[in-house]
Amino acid sequence: MLVRWLEASGVRVTYVQNVTDVDDPLFERARRDRVRWDELAAREVRGFVADMEALGWRRPDLMPHVSTEIPGILDAVRALDARGFAYQTDAVYFDAGRFPSYGALSHRSRRSMVRKLRDEGLLGEVGSGAKRDALDFPLWRRSAVDEPAWDSAEFGPGRPGWHIECSAMAMRYLGPVIDVHGGGRDLAFSHHESERAQSQSLTGRDVFARAWMHTGMVRYEGRKMSKSLGNLVVVRQCLERAPAAAVRLYLASHHYRRDWSFRWEGLDRAVALAARIRDLVGVRRGAGAGPAAGGKELVREFTAALNDDLDTPAAVRVLRRAVRERDAAAAAWMLGILAGTAAL
Repeated sequence: MLVRWLEASGVRVTYVQNVTDVDDPLFERARRDRVRWDELAAREVRGFVADMEALGWRRPDLMPHVSTEIPGILDAVRALDARGFAYQTDAVYFDAGRFPSYGALSHRSRRSMVRKLRDEGLLGEVGSGAKRDALDFPLWRRSAVDEPAWDSAEFGPGRPGWHIECSAMAMRYLGPVIDVHGGGRDLAFSHHESERAQSQSLTGRDVFARAWMHTGMVRYEGRKMSKSLGNLVVVRQCLERAPAAAVRLYLASHHYRRDWSFRWEGLDRAVALAARIRDLVGVRRGAGAGPAAGGKELVREFTAALNDDLDTPAAVRVLRRAVRERDAAAAAWMLGILAGTAAL
């Protein structure tokens, strides 16, 4: 939605979405299901793309896969090691103490960061033969017997750590400083904090991402949605009950930064809105062309809403007004931004 709005506003965008197909949760799932890790990754990517196509996404310009980016990732590890930001024991670790502002992005104290790592089971061993400090994190590690491994003359065969994968890909395709970095709020620490530390240590720049867009968490029946709890509502379930445009409008009725609770009755209200829009505009869309025939006040309010930190709930309210006032041109244009090419 952000990309569609930027492009409708005349901004040229390069949109990159990485595919983390070398990662601990993937390997754990592959072991559980007794399938090859690469086959599982390919299947999950196909399912994700199919869901997003159904939801009318603006497809990324690039979708690099970690598994095909290992040479560049290794180059980044070598560079950090050569510049004194890394050390090797049982793995190659980033020395977080060399980056004084570690924790500033997520506004966490050292104690808070250590506690979160411990709570998530990510603290690991600290001491002789392991990492030197609790906040240090792996850049390159040994692979388990059933995990993929790549050769490295300096560090031995193994695989990259999670954080360095994303830094290397982001900088390869978007340069040393990127404009917007997205992700869930739960990634601010430790993932994004570590990305920032590595990337700025590699480039010597004072900034890695000019803007961070952290999305809120979604709850369902009183608990945060999560794979571990098994309380996910997935796209396909929603599409069995609602047209894709209604799903998009329901999601857009919540500000991306805020936590919110999924409710089926909320989706039903979005279905009713989508039906009213369909009756008014048919299949017409106009995200790129602009609302030349639309009411200027409606367009002004819609524009102001999305320019205000992508305030999609306010934008949806303006769309509702356009429908009530029977302004088909404005409604069609707004729908193109909020729902993309998703079917009504």
